[in-house]
Amino acid sequence: MENAVTRLRVPRVVRRERVVLPPMLYGVQRRTQSGLEPWTPSPAEPWDARRAAHLLRRATMLPAWQDVQYALTRSPGDMVRELLRAMPDAGEPGSWVSEIAPRPTTVDEENAYRSGNAARMNELRSWFVNRMVSEQRSIRESMVLFWHRHVTTEASVVLIPQFLYQQNMLYRDFALGNFRDMMKAVNHDPAMLRYLDGEINVGGNPNENYARELMELYTMGEGHYTEQDIKEAARCLTGWRLDEFTSFEANFSPLHHDSGNKIFMGRTIVGRSSLDGRFEGDEVVDIIFEDPAVARFICRKLYLAFVYNNPAAVDGAVVEDMATLFRDNNYEIAPVVEALLSSQHFFDNVNIGAMIKSPAALLIGLARQLGAHPGGDRIAADMRTLEEFLFNPPTVAGWDGYRTWVSTTTYPYRKAFAERFITGQMPGGNGQTPMDIVAWGKQFPGFNDANALLDAILLLLLPMPVSSTRRESFLQSMLGGAPVYEWNIDAPNADANLRNLLVRIVAAPDFQLH
Repeated sequence: MENAVTRLRVPRVVRRERVVLPPMLYGVQRRTQSGLEPWTPSPAEPWDARRAAHLLRRATMLPAWQDVQYALTRSPGDMVRELLRAMPDAGEPGSWVSEIAPRPTTVDEENAYRSGNAARMNELRSWFVNRMVSEQRSIRESMVLFWHRHVTTEASVVLIPQFLYQQNMLYRDFALGNFRDMMKAVNHDPAMLRYLDGEINVGGNPNENYARELMELYTMGEGHYTEQDIKEAARCLTGWRLDEFTSFEANFSPLHHDSGNKIFMGRTIVGRSSLDGRFEGDEVVDIIFEDPAVARFICRKLYLAFVYNNPAAVDGAVVEDMATLFRDNNYEIAPVVEALLSSQHFFDNVNIGAMIKSPAALLIGLARQLGAHPGGDRIAADMRTLEEFLFNPPTVAGWDGYRTWVSTTTYPYRKAFAERFITGQMPGGNGQTPMDIVAWGKQFPGFNDANALLDAILLLLLPMPVSSTRRESFLQSMLGGAPVYEWNIDAPNADANLRNLLVRIVAAPDFQLH
């Protein structure tokens, strides 16, 4: 008997604007002449709390005060290597990640199945946020988020939370691993097969959606392949099938694979009619990675993520050196990230405090820096309001980032959400439990010295020193009109005065930077 619910997979037309990258900067156009050579502290540029905080702001989801203090007990190079160390397994959002549901046979069963999947997607978002908030001194979550933004899928298309959990775990496995091997795994990642129609890419009727984005968005960028290369790559990638009611793994079907020979980027890929046909996609990736454009393309993305997120101001000389190192290390990510975070260019004053905080950096950073986590559900919902909806990028090209994060729509919310961490309130009603600001203040050395406390707070929350005029204004907010020598963090009015100070700091334009 035929099921009451029939799923039809029809090809999607993936429409988006062409991704045209601005030219990189070379020679006298560069913002600074520093390069990838290792940074060495000096009397003029010491390894101090300001630079330690800079490293941790970029490599992690923003540091707490104790993280900055810890970094000062290490050399810059040792701290970078520690950030790149392997971390324990992230755990699961729930037992449902491996639970296969029975195939719905009625409309009611189908509706219940979809409702359950939607709830689990929210659990997955909350789990991802909680992982980012609770991560210790490690770059792992930043790298998982980097891949999540780069090799994108949309939950609204994929619909199966187990597929997206597996993809997130794939990005964890390869966070600092081999980029070429990761892309081979992405070829048959269930979330990607569902998202870009790989599961209906069959011999005799190839679907080109994934093959196109594999080259244009994920590995090379425009201008390094032809339309015929897309067609031939799509033929190589035929044969992968999905059925979430029997398994959460993709399976390869030789019957659905194009077993003919293909000519891809001038190279012949011999077709196979057996299970060995599944390796043709690996050959596609291997051939793509012979082009130096791959290293340049991904290193540019790493530069935007960790140094300066203005697409029109990427330093071409630094990216070229990164790309050379990337190729020399057989496309291993860790050596490139280590060199970048240890470089003169990274610690150059022109790059400190130069990046606009993404919604993730803003909200997860507040939870970490203020020690006031309102829960993964809350932060994930607020990130969506700020236009970074985890597992649902606006297009297959991901999020534009940079100045698009701050608009006339999002900026008032960015300020209101930040204030809610401090006061517990937003205009129109209560929001969350406010931070214990007196306990938080007591983590700083000399917390009963008003000047010392203010300087520590400003160093933690703002990426650059403030002018003497601004500092004096902040100090008066903290003192509430009292003389500086009367400051006592246990005084009855200290709680309200500290909250007033933090509200002013998070409302400052430079709080939006890191």
